[in-house]
Amino acid sequence: MGSNEEKRYYKISEVAEMLGLETSTLRYWESEFPNLSPRRSSKGKRLYTDEDIEEVRTVQYLLKQRNLTIKGAQKILEEDKDHVKRVFEAVKRLESIREEVRNLKCEFGTVLKKTITIEEL
Repeated sequence: MGSNEEKRYYKISEVAEMLGLETSTLRYWESEFPNLSPRRSSKGKRLYTDEDIEEVRTVQYLLKQRNLTIKGAQKILEEDKDHVKRVFEAVKRLESIREEVRNLKCEFGTVLKKTITIEEL
């Protein structure tokens, strides 16, 4: 596998670490959300794709950020999964923009401090 090639499958421990979850949480969510069903290796190990990880992120968003119960999240996903996905994508974009603005603010503050320091000399 080349260095530029993206990984196709992730182990449950890798996904858990990536998302800040316990592996037991992922296994439990699989039992509660039919859309969470990663492939299995010949030895029964879970193999998550990027799409599987996005499904987990959607469930995580509903449970952790929206503070819904399992039943509430199930109901929303059953009723209008596409809407949930669009809202979640919008939230991710906004969080990315917020992070970019924070970085720019830090860079701008650093530039201002340097400018002031130079002018004071």
